[in-house]
Amino acid sequence: MRCHHFESGECRSCTLLDLPRPRQLAEGRERVESLLAPYLAAADQQMESAAWQEPIVGAEAGFRARGKMAVGGTAQEPILGLPGQALSADLCDCPLYPGGVEEVLEGAKVLIRRAQVPPYDVTRRRGEIKNVLVTTSPDGEHLLRLVLRSEKPLGRIREHLPALLTAHPSVVAVTANIHPDHTTRVEGEQEIHLAGAESIAVRTGDVTLFSRPQSFLQTNTEVAGDLYRQAAAWIGEILDEGAAPSATDTPADAPAGASVDLGTAPAPRIWDLYCGLGGFALHIARALPAARVIGVEVSAQAIDGAREASAAQSIPATFLADDATAWAIREAAGEAGPPDVVVVNPPRRGIGSELAAWLEGSGVADVIYSSCNPATLAADLAAMPSLRITAGRFVDMFPHTEHAEVIVRVRRTPTT
Repeated sequence: MRCHHFESGECRSCTLLDLPRPRQLAEGRERVESLLAPYLAAADQQMESAAWQEPIVGAEAGFRARGKMAVGGTAQEPILGLPGQALSADLCDCPLYPGGVEEVLEGAKVLIRRAQVPPYDVTRRRGEIKNVLVTTSPDGEHLLRLVLRSEKPLGRIREHLPALLTAHPSVVAVTANIHPDHTTRVEGEQEIHLAGAESIAVRTGDVTLFSRPQSFLQTNTEVAGDLYRQAAAWIGEILDEGAAPSATDTPADAPAGASVDLGTAPAPRIWDLYCGLGGFALHIARALPAARVIGVEVSAQAIDGAREASAAQSIPATFLADDATAWAIREAAGEAGPPDVVVVNPPRRGIGSELAAWLEGSGVADVIYSSCNPATLAADLAAMPSLRITAGRFVDMFPHTEHAEVIVRVRRTPTT
């Protein structure tokens, strides 16, 4: 990928852009696999490469589902650049964005100019508009969010918003986020709906997710879809390994992740903790309709989106708004006990000591752990010595950067 902003020195956020793509992937994979080598199952430590499957890789450009642009310049001549960088160059034409995003960002600049909303000056702590956030779907629809210091400019924005919607019909929803604090956070707590739908539909892998303004959505939609598919395929394998063969079982030549007729056996129970919009849970429930899949996430807005997706696509999954760790410990103490499989997809801090301790002592045989921070994954695995990696894949969620993601299949093994 070529980028004139990188070559001119205007933007260096893609820190590895001057390295050939194969080298980026090879070095990223090596870092992750070396870090996690101590946590492989004993059989795989003798042949380390056996546990690691091919990386999950997507396009090198035009992949970003979300754009986060800081606003600089003046109300008459706004500039959109990256948060935390000097806002001297306008980056609306960043090649990481898919087609249509640049046009929506340019439309936001026109709106700022027409409504005369002054950009927030970090040094002087004056001005109103801080950031412009765009979510895009593979179908070319967009959700536009304007991050403001206060509600003061909303009247002028509402006055000129119809012109933006007419010029850019791909924009299906517009909100204002109110962020009065002088912090490095991109957005605040309060969200005000201005126009359009309550969510944006984002086709991801084999399902459609419904993303609301403040819910987390994976940045790389193509890669996220393959990530969700991998988890569903591994769980299909786990259930196949545990199911007694019968005349109604899935044929041997069926694709990985195909549904299994479990006959009179109890339906397998699968928990998706930190489920977000339900990407893992929805893929698992779609592939394995006989299973009882429950997704748990603290964000009520994300759970609303997950429930919307479940209902719209008739996918039999249950979603609960709760603290994932507290819910798992509480639910496992009930009559049904712990589930057959647990999926965890925590934020960068990892699952933490409390959930790691519960998993270690729970008796759960299989865990799928999707991590956006391999260092905290390693720390969590160190706290769960009876759970070891039997398979894993490096995930290139953020091409051209050292940021790495990884998904691992972890199985309970005898401790020495």
